[in-house]
Amino acid sequence: MELRGRNALLTGAAGGLGGYIATALAAEGVNLVLSDLPGSDLEGRRDELRSRGVRVALVTADLTDTPAISSLATDAEAAIGPLDILVNNAGVEFARSFGEATREELETITSVNLLALMELTRVVLPGMLSRGRGHVVNVASLAGKLPAPYLATYCATKHGVVGFTHSLRSEYGSEPVGFSAICPGFISRVGMYGRIEGLLPDAPPELSTSPPEHVGEAVVRAIRDNRAESIVNSRPVRPLAILAAAAPGSMIRILRRKRLLDFARSYGEARKRVQAP
Repeated sequence: MELRGRNALLTGAAGGLGGYIATALAAEGVNLVLSDLPGSDLEGRRDELRSRGVRVALVTADLTDTPAISSLATDAEAAIGPLDILVNNAGVEFARSFGEATREELETITSVNLLALMELTRVVLPGMLSRGRGHVVNVASLAGKLPAPYLATYCATKHGVVGFTHSLRSEYGSEPVGFSAICPGFISRVGMYGRIEGLLPDAPPELSTSPPEHVGEAVVRAIRDNRAESIVNSRPVRPLAILAAAAPGSMIRILRRKRLLDFARSYGEARKRVQAP
Protein backbone atom coordinates (compact mmCIF):
# COMPACT_ATOMS: atom_id res chain seq x y z
CA MET A 1 0.00 0.00 0.00
CA GLU A 2 1.17 3.52 -0.80
CA LEU A 3 0.95 5.29 2.56
CA ARG A 4 1.18 8.99 1.76
CA GLY A 5 -2.21 10.66 2.03
CA ARG A 6 -3.92 7.64 3.61
CA ASN A 7 -6.10 8.01 6.70
CA ALA A 8 -5.49 5.97 9.86
CA LEU A 9 -7.19 5.43 13.20
CA LEU A 10 -4.81 4.53 16.04
CA THR A 11 -6.12 3.33 19.40
CA GLY A 12 -4.04 3.43 22.56
CA ALA A 13 -2.42 6.57 21.18
CA ALA A 14 -1.63 8.12 24.57
CA GLY A 15 0.59 5.23 25.61
CA GLY A 16 4.28 5.02 24.91
CA LEU A 17 4.09 2.62 21.99
CA GLY A 18 1.18 4.59 20.54
CA GLY A 19 3.38 7.64 20.23
CA TYR A 20 6.07 5.78 18.31
CA ILE A 21 3.53 4.17 16.00
CA ALA A 22 1.92 7.56 15.34
CA THR A 23 5.29 9.14 14.62
CA ALA A 24 6.28 6.38 12.20
CA LEU A 25 2.99 6.70 10.30
CA ALA A 26 3.15 10.49 10.19
CA ALA A 27 6.68 10.27 8.78
CA GLU A 28 5.16 8.34 5.86
CA GLY A 29 2.56 11.06 5.26
CA VAL A 30 -0.38 9.27 6.90
CA ASN A 31 -3.19 11.42 8.33
CA LEU A 32 -4.16 10.28 11.82
CA VAL A 33 -7.00 10.05 14.28
CA LEU A 34 -5.49 9.48 17.72
CA SER A 35 -7.74 7.75 20.22
CA ASP A 36 -7.47 6.81 23.87
CA LEU A 37 -9.58 7.01 27.01
CA PRO A 38 -11.51 10.23 27.71
CA GLY A 39 -9.28 12.59 29.63
CA SER A 40 -6.07 11.30 28.03
CA ASP A 41 -3.44 13.92 27.27
CA LEU A 42 -3.11 13.84 23.49
CA GLU A 43 -2.97 17.52 22.56
CA GLY A 44 0.81 17.78 22.64
CA ARG A 45 1.19 14.67 20.50
CA ARG A 46 -1.38 16.01 18.03
CA ASP A 47 0.44 19.33 17.69
CA GLU A 48 3.84 17.68 17.23
CA LEU A 49 2.51 15.37 14.50
CA ARG A 50 0.75 18.22 12.72
CA SER A 51 4.12 19.95 12.42
CA ARG A 52 5.09 17.08 10.12
CA GLY A 53 2.55 18.20 7.55
CA VAL A 54 -0.22 15.65 8.15
CA ARG A 55 -3.78 16.10 9.38
CA VAL A 56 -4.32 14.90 12.95
CA ALA A 57 -7.56 14.71 14.95
CA LEU A 58 -8.38 13.47 18.44
CA VAL A 59 -11.35 11.23 19.21
CA THR A 60 -11.51 9.71 22.69
CA ALA A 61 -13.42 6.52 23.50
CA ASP A 62 -13.71 3.96 26.27
CA LEU A 63 -13.23 0.66 24.43
CA THR A 64 -15.01 -1.29 27.16
CA ASP A 65 -18.20 0.52 26.08
CA THR A 66 -19.45 -1.28 22.93
CA PRO A 67 -21.62 1.57 21.59
CA ALA A 68 -18.64 3.90 21.93
CA ILE A 69 -16.68 1.75 19.48
CA SER A 70 -19.13 2.39 16.65
CA SER A 71 -19.14 6.08 17.52
CA LEU A 72 -15.33 6.09 17.46
CA ALA A 73 -15.26 4.80 13.88
CA THR A 74 -17.96 7.24 12.77
CA ASP A 75 -16.31 10.23 14.47
CA ALA A 76 -12.88 9.29 13.11
CA GLU A 77 -14.17 9.27 9.52
CA ALA A 78 -16.01 12.54 10.11
CA ALA A 79 -12.72 14.07 11.27
CA ILE A 80 -10.34 13.00 8.49
CA GLY A 81 -12.31 11.03 5.90
CA PRO A 82 -12.71 7.32 5.06
CA LEU A 83 -10.32 5.10 6.98
CA ASP A 84 -7.64 3.27 5.01
CA ILE A 85 -5.75 1.98 8.03
CA LEU A 86 -6.82 0.77 11.46
CA VAL A 87 -4.15 0.16 14.09
CA ASN A 88 -5.59 -1.68 17.10
CA ASN A 89 -2.93 -0.81 19.65
CA ALA A 90 -4.90 -0.31 22.88
CA GLY A 91 -4.25 -2.94 25.51
CA VAL A 92 -3.94 -3.70 29.22
CA GLU A 93 -1.91 -6.26 31.12
CA PHE A 94 -2.23 -8.02 34.47
CA ALA A 95 0.93 -9.92 35.42
CA ARG A 96 0.63 -12.23 38.40
CA SER A 97 -0.02 -15.84 39.30
CA PHE A 98 -3.29 -16.84 37.66
CA GLY A 99 -4.65 -17.95 41.03
CA GLU A 100 -4.59 -14.30 42.12
CA ALA A 101 -6.62 -13.07 39.14
CA THR A 102 -10.06 -11.59 39.80
CA ARG A 103 -13.18 -11.89 37.70
CA GLU A 104 -13.01 -8.13 37.08
CA GLU A 105 -9.50 -8.48 35.68
CA LEU A 106 -10.57 -11.30 33.37
CA GLU A 107 -13.42 -9.21 32.01
CA THR A 108 -11.32 -6.05 31.62
CA ILE A 109 -8.40 -7.64 29.82
CA THR A 110 -10.64 -9.65 27.50
CA SER A 111 -12.83 -6.64 26.76
CA VAL A 112 -9.97 -4.28 25.89
CA ASN A 113 -7.38 -6.60 24.35
CA LEU A 114 -9.67 -8.83 22.31
CA LEU A 115 -13.36 -7.95 22.15
CA ALA A 116 -12.85 -4.24 21.43
CA LEU A 117 -10.23 -5.04 18.80
CA MET A 118 -12.58 -7.47 17.04
CA GLU A 119 -15.56 -5.12 17.29
CA LEU A 120 -13.68 -2.11 15.93
CA THR A 121 -12.38 -4.25 13.06
CA ARG A 122 -15.94 -5.47 12.40
CA VAL A 123 -17.21 -1.90 12.24
CA VAL A 124 -14.43 -0.55 10.00
CA LEU A 125 -13.93 -3.50 7.64
CA PRO A 126 -17.08 -3.12 5.46
CA GLY A 127 -16.04 0.38 4.40
CA MET A 128 -12.56 -0.80 3.48
CA LEU A 129 -13.97 -3.65 1.41
CA SER A 130 -16.42 -1.39 -0.40
CA ARG A 131 -13.68 1.12 -1.25
CA GLY A 132 -11.32 -1.63 -2.37
CA ARG A 133 -8.44 -0.70 -0.08
CA GLY A 134 -7.43 -0.95 3.54
CA HIS A 135 -5.22 -2.54 6.15
CA VAL A 136 -5.82 -3.58 9.75
CA VAL A 137 -2.83 -3.86 12.08
CA ASN A 138 -3.36 -5.63 15.39
CA VAL A 139 -0.69 -5.06 18.02
CA ALA A 140 -0.38 -8.41 19.77
CA SER A 141 2.71 -9.51 21.68
CA LEU A 142 5.41 -12.13 21.80
CA ALA A 143 3.15 -13.46 24.57
CA GLY A 144 0.75 -14.27 21.74
CA LYS A 145 3.29 -16.76 20.42
CA LEU A 146 4.78 -18.21 23.62
CA PRO A 147 3.18 -19.61 26.83
CA ALA A 148 4.65 -17.05 29.21
CA PRO A 149 4.27 -17.89 32.93
CA TYR A 150 2.60 -15.32 35.19
CA LEU A 151 0.89 -13.81 32.14
CA ALA A 152 -1.88 -16.32 31.57
CA THR A 153 -4.69 -13.82 31.03
CA TYR A 154 -2.54 -11.58 28.85
CA CYS A 155 -1.29 -14.58 26.84
CA ALA A 156 -4.85 -15.78 26.30
CA THR A 157 -5.93 -12.47 24.78
CA LYS A 158 -2.79 -12.01 22.67
CA HIS A 159 -2.96 -15.57 21.33
CA GLY A 160 -6.51 -14.66 20.40
CA VAL A 161 -5.35 -11.51 18.59
CA VAL A 162 -2.80 -13.48 16.55
CA GLY A 163 -5.34 -16.17 15.67
CA PHE A 164 -7.98 -13.59 14.76
CA THR A 165 -5.56 -11.77 12.46
CA HIS A 166 -4.44 -14.89 10.60
CA SER A 167 -8.01 -16.14 10.28
CA LEU A 168 -9.02 -12.87 8.62
CA ARG A 169 -6.10 -13.19 6.21
CA SER A 170 -7.39 -16.64 5.29
CA GLU A 171 -10.96 -15.44 4.86
CA TYR A 172 -10.22 -12.25 2.92
CA GLY A 173 -7.10 -13.34 1.07
CA SER A 174 -8.61 -12.50 -2.31
CA GLU A 175 -9.78 -9.04 -1.19
CA PRO A 176 -7.77 -5.78 -1.38
CA VAL A 177 -7.67 -5.47 2.41
CA GLY A 178 -4.72 -6.72 4.46
CA PHE A 179 -4.32 -7.84 8.07
CA SER A 180 -1.14 -7.95 10.13
CA ALA A 181 -0.19 -8.93 13.68
CA ILE A 182 2.70 -7.15 15.40
CA CYS A 183 4.28 -9.19 18.22
CA PRO A 184 6.70 -7.11 20.31
CA GLY A 185 8.86 -8.70 22.96
CA PHE A 186 10.17 -6.55 25.82
CA ILE A 187 10.31 -2.91 24.70
CA SER A 188 12.59 -0.53 26.57
CA ARG A 189 11.78 2.97 27.90
CA VAL A 190 8.02 2.93 27.36
CA GLY A 191 5.04 0.60 27.45
CA MET A 192 4.16 -2.18 29.84
CA TYR A 193 7.74 -3.41 30.27
CA GLY A 194 9.43 -0.03 30.00
CA ARG A 195 7.46 1.37 32.95
CA ILE A 196 8.94 -1.23 35.32
CA GLU A 197 12.31 -1.82 33.65
CA GLY A 198 14.18 -0.25 36.56
CA LEU A 199 12.56 -2.66 39.04
CA LEU A 200 13.72 -5.80 37.23
CA PRO A 201 16.90 -7.78 36.80
CA ASP A 202 18.28 -7.88 33.28
CA ALA A 203 16.01 -9.77 30.89
CA PRO A 204 17.27 -13.21 29.78
CA PRO A 205 19.36 -12.99 26.60
CA GLU A 206 16.60 -14.58 24.52
CA LEU A 207 14.24 -11.79 25.57
CA SER A 208 16.56 -8.78 25.69
CA THR A 209 14.86 -5.47 25.01
CA SER A 210 14.20 -3.63 21.76
CA PRO A 211 13.74 0.15 21.34
CA PRO A 212 10.18 1.39 20.78
CA GLU A 213 11.12 2.87 17.42
CA HIS A 214 11.29 -0.69 16.09
CA VAL A 215 7.58 -1.19 16.79
CA GLY A 216 6.64 1.86 14.73
CA GLU A 217 8.89 0.68 11.91
CA ALA A 218 7.30 -2.79 12.05
CA VAL A 219 3.81 -1.30 11.72
CA VAL A 220 4.83 0.70 8.64
CA ARG A 221 6.46 -2.34 6.99
CA ALA A 222 3.46 -4.53 7.79
CA ILE A 223 1.08 -2.13 6.04
CA ARG A 224 3.31 -1.40 3.07
CA ASP A 225 4.23 -5.05 2.41
CA ASN A 226 1.02 -6.70 3.71
CA ARG A 227 3.01 -8.83 6.15
CA ALA A 228 1.09 -11.48 8.03
CA GLU A 229 3.13 -11.11 11.19
CA SER A 230 6.14 -9.23 12.54
CA ILE A 231 7.96 -10.24 15.71
CA VAL A 232 9.85 -7.32 17.25
CA ASN A 233 12.67 -8.72 19.35
CA SER A 234 16.35 -7.85 19.59
CA ARG A 235 17.37 -11.48 18.98
CA PRO A 236 15.89 -14.09 16.65
CA VAL A 237 13.09 -15.74 18.57
CA ARG A 238 10.90 -17.21 15.83
CA PRO A 239 12.44 -20.70 16.33
CA LEU A 240 11.02 -20.64 19.86
CA ALA A 241 7.61 -19.65 18.50
CA ILE A 242 7.77 -22.54 16.03
CA LEU A 243 8.77 -24.91 18.83
CA ALA A 244 5.87 -23.65 20.96
CA ALA A 245 3.44 -24.51 18.15
CA ALA A 246 5.02 -27.82 17.13
CA ALA A 247 6.09 -29.17 20.51
CA PRO A 248 4.44 -27.23 23.32
CA GLY A 249 5.69 -29.61 26.00
CA SER A 250 9.30 -28.95 25.02
CA MET A 251 8.70 -25.20 24.96
CA ILE A 252 7.18 -25.27 28.43
CA ARG A 253 10.19 -27.17 29.77
CA ILE A 254 12.44 -24.43 28.38
CA LEU A 255 10.35 -21.67 29.97
CA ARG A 256 10.43 -23.47 33.30
CA ARG A 257 14.22 -23.26 33.50
CA LYS A 258 15.11 -21.48 36.71
CA ARG A 259 16.49 -18.24 35.25
CA LEU A 260 13.48 -17.79 32.97
CA LEU A 261 10.95 -18.71 35.63
CA ASP A 262 12.62 -16.45 38.20
CA PHE A 263 12.54 -13.54 35.76
CA ALA A 264 8.86 -14.15 34.97
CA ARG A 265 8.09 -14.21 38.67
CA SER A 266 10.02 -10.96 39.20
CA TYR A 267 8.12 -9.38 36.34
CA GLY A 268 4.78 -10.33 37.86
CA GLU A 269 5.77 -8.99 41.26
CA ALA A 270 7.00 -5.69 39.78
CA ARG A 271 3.78 -5.21 37.82
CA LYS A 272 1.74 -5.75 40.99
CA ARG A 273 3.84 -3.17 42.87
CA VAL A 274 3.28 -0.40 40.37
CA GLN A 275 -0.41 -1.36 39.98
CA ALA A 276 -0.49 -0.08 36.42
CA PRO A 277 -2.39 -2.19 33.84
